[in-house]
Amino acid sequence: MIKSGVGSVSKSIAESIVLGKELNETFQKLAQQILINIISKSIERLALLGIEKILLKDINKEEAEKDNLIRKQNTNLKRQILLNAMTGGGGGSGLKLFANGGAVSKGQPIVVGEQGAEVFVPNSTGQITQSARGTGGGQTTVNFNINTLDASGFDDLLVRNRGTITQIINNAVNERGSKNLI
Repeated sequence: MIKSGVGSVSKSIAESIVLGKELNETFQKLAQQILINIISKSIERLALLGIEKILLKDINKEEAEKDNLIRKQNTNLKRQILLNAMTGGGGGSGLKLFANGGAVSKGQPIVVGEQGAEVFVPNSTGQITQSARGTGGGQTTVNFNINTLDASGFDDLLVRNRGTITQIINNAVNERGSKNLI
């Protein structure tokens, strides 16, 4: 536009000199033409900006709708994966729930947790025992049978199996919510 303006000024001066036109009249027409061009280009630019704004608004709305749809699909997919894992819907046996205790196998995920569900994968086979609610007060009775041939065999058996007997008693006490005896 500047190049065009300089060209118009030089042409106007040349016409004034060669054709004898009034310099005032020539510059007035030149100024009017420049002003017409500026206003025309400004209106054109404003119209294009308005159209662009409308188009961008529609595009942004469509993108937001796509993002929301993807977010909903991801949430539903996560729910389905969790449900499949918990119920065995994916072809496996699913996660086992152990709120009431039970036997566990090494490497098999289970759901445990006193204050909400937690997934636990034991590194060895074992037993989950249900924790008794409360402060652990009260009496605990543990019954087990010992078979021996005579009284001296009974004493030897108790000494050899002290760890096993202690563990049985501690497990029973723990099930009531108390701490280990030993």
